[in-house]
Amino acid sequence: MERSTKRIVAQWRRLTGGSAVRDPDRPTLVALSGGPDSSALLIALANCKPARVVAAHIRHNLRPEASQNADLEAARLLAARLGIPFVARDIEVGGQANTEAEARSLRYAALAEIASESGCRFVATGHHADDQLETMLMTLTRGSGPAGLSGIRQSRPLSESALLIRPALVCTRAELAAICRAFGHEPVHDETNDDLTRRRAWLRANVIPELLAHADEDLPARLMSAQSLLADAHALGVEKAETLLSHAQVDQRSVEIPLDLLTQELGLVIGEWLRLAAGELKGETGRDGLGRKHLEPIIARIQSDDVHAKSFDLRGLRVTVTNKLVRMESVAADESPGV
Repeated sequence: MERSTKRIVAQWRRLTGGSAVRDPDRPTLVALSGGPDSSALLIALANCKPARVVAAHIRHNLRPEASQNADLEAARLLAARLGIPFVARDIEVGGQANTEAEARSLRYAALAEIASESGCRFVATGHHADDQLETMLMTLTRGSGPAGLSGIRQSRPLSESALLIRPALVCTRAELAAICRAFGHEPVHDETNDDLTRRRAWLRANVIPELLAHADEDLPARLMSAQSLLADAHALGVEKAETLLSHAQVDQRSVEIPLDLLTQELGLVIGEWLRLAAGELKGETGRDGLGRKHLEPIIARIQSDDVHAKSFDLRGLRVTVTNKLVRMESVAADESPGV
């Protein structure tokens, strides 16, 4: 338990400015669900006195009320036992088709708001090495590129004033559970994790234990290294695509680039260019929904020797590839898709 706690604290310090920053100058909001992962994270960081740590519990309407109340009470009691300030907030989920994605978006928005109100420059979540492995395996089965395969980032901007960090990625789920046991804390159990019809829950129950049984204690560090390298590969692809986009003609309705600027590029770079071009026309919503299955036919056509023009429908955009250029344009809802 002590060794795991020290690793979490060391990673928290690395992600919040390194050795040049004093612990009181790393004000951190911990997203505390009441489960074992976030509870262990809070226990570890609470040992760093006089660091300023605040706990935040976000309650939504996706689980039975009794379970939500139990989560809230467990989180509140743990924070009180540790002497940590505690904030609870409710969010309402249900306006979009993908409720899990909506809940995640609203939860992070609420955490950013609480962080601003409490003067915290960092927001820490309890994601751990098992989560990283699950995420990488899920994206692998979907045929994701480096962006997806890189899994859970160690940190990313959450708002203009707060950085989201994951200090517990250096530990496994079992190590976090051990921290809770050693502290004498009984975390709550999320029954949705028992639903094996959900791919992540199935992986967690049937695949991850087998992999971890044959892994050594260096697995979290290796996963973090792989995540960092894949993130770097993605960043390089985006950087090259941005350079190419600077050579394109862009207006409110279309993006156009000479074909020969794209034909010799890797498929990864062409895919990123198509996403960036879509972002120019439709913003983040147009870019984020473009997976490999949407882009592969277009990439294949760009890289081919075909001289005949061909058009592709791309989620409300039309991409036309001729022997001279690649043109992406917005199309009206009533226009027929390209073929």
